[in-house]
Amino acid sequence: MLVVFGASLTAGYVYHVTYYGVFQKFESFVGIGIFAAVLHMFIAKSQGLYDAPVLAGLDRRWSRLICGWLLVVLFLILILFLLKAGAEVSRGSMIVFGFIGCAALVTGRAIFERPLRKAIDKGVLATRRAVVIGSPDELSRLRPVDLLKKYGLSEVHRAFLSGTDSGDVAVDDATAAQAVIQRARELKVDEIVLALRWSDEARIYRMCELFRVSPLPIHLLPDQTAEQFLSLPILATGPLPTVEMQRAPLSRVERGCKRGFDVMAASALLVVFLPLMVVAAVSIKLDSAGPIIFRQRRNGFDGRTFRIFKFRTMLVQEDGANVEQARRNDPRVTRVGRVLRQRSIDELPQLLNVLRGEMSLVGPRPHAIAHDSAFSKLIASYAYRQHVKPGITGLAQVRGLRGPTPAVEDMQRRVEHDLAYISSWSFTLDLHILLRTIRVFFRNEAD
Repeated sequence: MLVVFGASLTAGYVYHVTYYGVFQKFESFVGIGIFAAVLHMFIAKSQGLYDAPVLAGLDRRWSRLICGWLLVVLFLILILFLLKAGAEVSRGSMIVFGFIGCAALVTGRAIFERPLRKAIDKGVLATRRAVVIGSPDELSRLRPVDLLKKYGLSEVHRAFLSGTDSGDVAVDDATAAQAVIQRARELKVDEIVLALRWSDEARIYRMCELFRVSPLPIHLLPDQTAEQFLSLPILATGPLPTVEMQRAPLSRVERGCKRGFDVMAASALLVVFLPLMVVAAVSIKLDSAGPIIFRQRRNGFDGRTFRIFKFRTMLVQEDGANVEQARRNDPRVTRVGRVLRQRSIDELPQLLNVLRGEMSLVGPRPHAIAHDSAFSKLIASYAYRQHVKPGITGLAQVRGLRGPTPAVEDMQRRVEHDLAYISSWSFTLDLHILLRTIRVFFRNEAD
């Protein structure tokens, strides 16, 4: 909270001193700083950004941090707009606040990662002292530092149980349990932890019964198999929780950040490119007969069909079961269309698809439905591209995978990049792709 509050005052000072020579509206930035700090605290808390492993850099969530901060800034701008507070706080100062706040949050976490990690390794942050008892195979894979990082446990004593093939397992377990109870009293621990295979139900219940004489809580650690599933998100959608075997590529907060950025950026780009789009529309109308805008059905998020908008660059308007891809020196391309395609100007109407919520600025490029049907039968993972909204540009495009795909291998490489984008999405990755698109947008041939 202090970082956000300080960023607000710094942004106000930098902006006003730069443009006016004096820091004005000090009270306004104090209020903004307090409001933004509280809002960011709740968003960060909901995203688990205050968990010790995250703060120590053991579980990095930079994309969630940046997206959460962007959501705070967007919400602040909306509040200021509704309150008509533009005279008190300028748009320029809010932009400066956004950049300074983001840099301060990232830098602050990076600075405190190392000391927090050392504190975890030394057990300073651990609040629960535990005696761990279990089978040799389960205990062999659990180091004290793993117990600390994964479960917040500070191990003070470890006891091994005999193997399950022993004929005196029950006797051995009772002896071990008595020893552990005595040791727990001497060391004044907070709990007793079991490390046993979950499939050995009888032994688990027997150990719990043996430890019933102790008032300490008894916890069962996930075994090697269960840990793989419990490391996934646990959702409490009813009386019993469920394990999220496949999560949505983007969380609600991330989708909100991405959508907010899409709307603002697409609106700004439409204003910037409006004169160019008017010239393109007039040129198309004068060059050949037919509509200015080419509409074609495409599959979007979750396979939902929408009509993509492009400037018409060809004499044909295919949108059926058979769609022939454009090729070099294609006679179907008009004279104006060839210029538009070379400079990717024909893609600009897709900004309307972005505003309508059918597309995003960045995502897998949508293909004609006929091509989707054909390639989905040849490439097993092709349909996974529809886990996010399609985009005007994408990771595959900025890496040179544009234009026609005459061979299955060409589409396979493009799909691999699309899936890599989905699995590693972050707001910073979107910005990286957009910046690279600026360099190639007017140079390469469009899809």
